[in-house]
Amino acid sequence: MAADTKQWVSIYLPYIDSARTVAQGRRVSKAIAVENPALPEISEVLQFLKLHHSIENKAYPRDILSRGRIKVQLKLDGNLMNPEISTKKQLLVKLCEFIPRLKSRLNKEEAKETSTSNKKNKKKKKK
Repeated sequence: MAADTKQWVSIYLPYIDSARTVAQGRRVSKAIAVENPALPEISEVLQFLKLHHSIENKAYPRDILSRGRIKVQLKLDGNLMNPEISTKKQLLVKLCEFIPRLKSRLNKEEAKETSTSNKKNKKKKKK
């Protein structure tokens, strides 16, 4: 299967990470970029978009400590796998659009909100 993925598009985590600068590898605008994307989240979105993909344990060339690469098949025999996505840039924008909507992301945000409100209430009670 490794030979099949040679023509597929490569996606590294820094491409859509809002904490990165363009010089560090971000490929989308900061306004739509995602905070701390993870490989399982990207994989979940790609499954939803019905795109074949493969997760690989490869280092990002600009930052060898950033591990993880996803190879995505956009075309099969010259035909698009998903008619909405024809380029790598469109794929990155779609990923940035769908990752914040994931249930795992929404649950984390709710947990953070409740923990911060509990901390504020505790501080008020102490005074």
